[in-house]
Amino acid sequence: MKGLDFVAKIAPGYAAKRAKSHREYQLQSAMNEAARLYDAATNTQYRKPVVGAGMSPNAIVDNAGTRLRDLARYLEENHDLTNAIFDDLLNNIIGAGASKVPQIKLANGELATDVNNRALELYDEWAQSPDTTGEFGFEQMERMVARHVFRDGEIFLRPIINNAGFAYKTQVPYAVDMLDADYCPLDLLVTGNNVIQGIECNEWGAPTAYYFYKSHPGEVISTTVTMLSETQRIEAAGVYHLKYVKRLRQRRGVPLIHSVIDRMRDIKDYEESERIAAKVASSFTFALTKSGEASAPTAVNIDGNRELGMAPGMGFELMPGEGVQTIDSNRPNTGLNEFRNAMLRAVAGGTGTRFSSISKDYNGTYSAQRQELVEGSIAYRAHFNYFVRKFYKPIWSDFITAAALSGALGSLRGVDQSTLTRCEFRPPSLPWIDPAKEAKAWRELVDAKLESRKEVMRQRGRDPAKVMEEMSEESENELFASTIDLAEPETLIEDINEDINEDENEAGAA
Repeated sequence: MKGLDFVAKIAPGYAAKRAKSHREYQLQSAMNEAARLYDAATNTQYRKPVVGAGMSPNAIVDNAGTRLRDLARYLEENHDLTNAIFDDLLNNIIGAGASKVPQIKLANGELATDVNNRALELYDEWAQSPDTTGEFGFEQMERMVARHVFRDGEIFLRPIINNAGFAYKTQVPYAVDMLDADYCPLDLLVTGNNVIQGIECNEWGAPTAYYFYKSHPGEVISTTVTMLSETQRIEAAGVYHLKYVKRLRQRRGVPLIHSVIDRMRDIKDYEESERIAAKVASSFTFALTKSGEASAPTAVNIDGNRELGMAPGMGFELMPGEGVQTIDSNRPNTGLNEFRNAMLRAVAGGTGTRFSSISKDYNGTYSAQRQELVEGSIAYRAHFNYFVRKFYKPIWSDFITAAALSGALGSLRGVDQSTLTRCEFRPPSLPWIDPAKEAKAWRELVDAKLESRKEVMRQRGRDPAKVMEEMSEESENELFASTIDLAEPETLIEDINEDINEDENEAGAA
């Protein structure tokens, strides 16, 4: 430091720069030394340096979002196993549709049964044509929405309530406009209004408005830079944005399969290579060999080449000096299934799906399949809960509001208004691998008072109130049928015939 002190006296500016550089060098050296304490943080010749990990989630999506979406769509359209991933998610999360149990109550706390039943009747009618195009039923809409979220990473929904310019097809003036991710421009940036990737947010990161193309960009817009004149601004209150995200304050979603896209492409390419190799190998069955001076063939084509027709069970005559050598092929590759299954297990782990459902391989034991189902159900239920919060409940709330305002719901006298939009949504029930074993397990839980009968019914996808009603009806029918011995139909027929004969005899005597 004495040297620096001397320099500082004669050249203070130069000395300050040298001191700053010295501090920066020491800081960088300390950081490098700290990084060496973690092997994973040290770059080697065998590991590529990590690029872009320190970028914001929006910056990463801005650079890769469109590419990821295009790859996911391509694989869905051209790869059966990728399609199986989405089908597995839809079948276990959405199924045939979530069951709904309205919970509208009276002022005294009891269920408003008549109002709830009327709401379900109106909903069943509305569900036949709920979207603005009139092309889908609600069951199709459920699966369509979920598929877009998992494949594209997101979807946008616009509720159309009591709009005089729209021709509603049901009693309730309510419809849903579904817009895929392409409608919201990923490249729209307005710094003054805090618009990033087509979404305007406030200082807290909450969306305040969305910008949408007036028509699909793949049809009429070919420019790479989005202009505000090409879009329309919709307040956030009028848009439902469902998205799959992995980081905080991420404005746009990414495909659920983003981490396994490379693996799926490799599987597809490998399978195609093996399939073509097997096809080519099967085309070469034998080769003709010649020793010494072979005689000229008698049957030749116009080019002077010998022709040998092939057919099942056919033989042919060899010329003197010719022989036949079979060609052994190692196709199909015996290691294909093992490699493919190993890759698919990794894909199942990366997507939260089940290997057996993707590969259609159900050769495991009951315990293994049950364990796979239980672990998969955790991810399925988490996804379902998200759809309940972001899709089912908002749609139901809008529907009931529209039904009440239009008068279609009828009189609401005595109804607790705070419960008007309450509704329970239940996921599809988990399938039973071994019904006998699982029914016994449920029975033991109920007997041990560790589970209620109503909860067992809910787990099976049934409404406890509906089950109780059906059981009550069955009890009444059993009381009526108890006077008839259904176990002996022959006796029953004889009694009926005797009664008929007695009636005929009495009529003849009269």
